[in-house]
Amino acid sequence: MDNAATSAATKAAIEKADASGFNDMEFSAIGEVANITLGNAMTALSVLIHGDIDISTPNVMIKKKGEAVEEHSEKSVITRVDYVKGLDGFSVLFLKEDDVKVMTDLMMGSDGHGMFYQQDISELHMSAVSESMNQMMGSAATAMGMMLNKMVDISTPNTQVMEAGAFIDDSFKNDDRFVQITFDVKMGEHIQTQMMQLYPYRLAKAIADLFLMKKQQGELGY
Repeated sequence: MDNAATSAATKAAIEKADASGFNDMEFSAIGEVANITLGNAMTALSVLIHGDIDISTPNVMIKKKGEAVEEHSEKSVITRVDYVKGLDGFSVLFLKEDDVKVMTDLMMGSDGHGMFYQQDISELHMSAVSESMNQMMGSAATAMGMMLNKMVDISTPNTQVMEAGAFIDDSFKNDDRFVQITFDVKMGEHIQTQMMQLYPYRLAKAIADLFLMKKQQGELGY
């Protein structure tokens, strides 16, 4: 399929997403996409922390924004990437502060419970997590592009610490719902936690529909 046809297919999928809900096949599709992209992201992270990482099968659900804002009053380390080629929208990954401190400690060559874990979140932690997010999100975008058989490129990840609910309220101003993907993560013996990724509803629906279209046409790149 040429670039013009691919662009038209993407636009059509996004327009369709606004007018209809997810069916079982689309839920399964976005779960499969998440499983592969997050698996690639965690493989990139495992190199940085010098250890193995296991993730559970992602749990996909439609979440109302109002409910999420009320539920997530905790501070989180939040990374947003915007898709600048191949897809239209953004994705957000939420990490707990303690998990970031462990990751930083491991990246610095300690055992996950050393001085960088014991410190409050600092510029060093933010620098370390920004580096890891750049690798992780880049790997995830590459995997997404391979699956959809198209070039997918992202912006430089933007990472900050703030209340998760306030971030959701600000980032999804024009949306009353989004797709929430949660997954359990085990990093060696150091971290057993749950991470959360969000996609705008229209983008997640478009990804699922494009995935199913490519699958039907036998054009999936994996």
